[in-house]
Amino acid sequence: MDKTLRIVATLALAAAVGGCRAKPLADAEQSGAAFAPPAGKRAFSLAIDKSQVQFLAPGDAAEVLIMLETPRADGSSDARSEVLAARAEVLRADRGWGENSGLVQLALTPEEAQLAALAADREDRIFLNKTADAAKLEAMPAPPKPSFQTGKRGLAVLVYPDQQTFLEPGDRVDVIATRQGAKAAGKAELTATTLFQDVPVLGVRAAEGNEEWSTVQLMLTPDEVKVMARAVAAEDGLFLSARGPGDRTTRPVEPSKMSRRFGTVAERASPKS
Repeated sequence: MDKTLRIVATLALAAAVGGCRAKPLADAEQSGAAFAPPAGKRAFSLAIDKSQVQFLAPGDAAEVLIMLETPRADGSSDARSEVLAARAEVLRADRGWGENSGLVQLALTPEEAQLAALAADREDRIFLNKTADAAKLEAMPAPPKPSFQTGKRGLAVLVYPDQQTFLEPGDRVDVIATRQGAKAAGKAELTATTLFQDVPVLGVRAAEGNEEWSTVQLMLTPDEVKVMARAVAAEDGLFLSARGPGDRTTRPVEPSKMSRRFGTVAERASPKS
């Protein structure tokens, strides 16, 4: 076995994607509707408080709000809401996914998907406010059977079930990693980075019984395998944003930090890392 793959297999069990997200119920029922993300957007799956999914259906549109806390000098904190995405199309929904949670798949820009990954990893509270303008979406066709390309590697990684539930072999995904990093004044802060774009999914396996993790097999180049091995070794959070059919475009995506988007003027102006 390739040395890098052995490293990944050994370290995968230690991979953490932040927080303790709910596990799916055995008898959970998904809505039958499934829509493709509009061009330029990604399908981001999010385990969320059940109340936020009860009145949403595929084809709806919603404003995505995130609750943030700002520490005070006296040790207390101020809570405030910020708009993470002004309009996100609802692509799939499972209202009974977990005991106290639902699962929703939202169409987000790559930058919004990185912020949503940070919010999930930080366990920030998220609200989905339905808007009156219904989304104009196309039905998601079944993905084509994946073809294993010569020179590529099939790398299996462990992810939380919310990142696997809506995926099928043949889908193509962007891989987002969240990692704890340094911040001014010695404060640590998560950074979300899009590691790879337009990666084929070769296989998926749902968590069974008391298992905490699901498994997704990705088709990567040997160099990409090395990058993923480092992410797993660092216990980065791993998030998989699915692409619409035929969307093969890639572009640079600046890494995201909450402070850079929602922080003070000084934080938003701080040098980018």
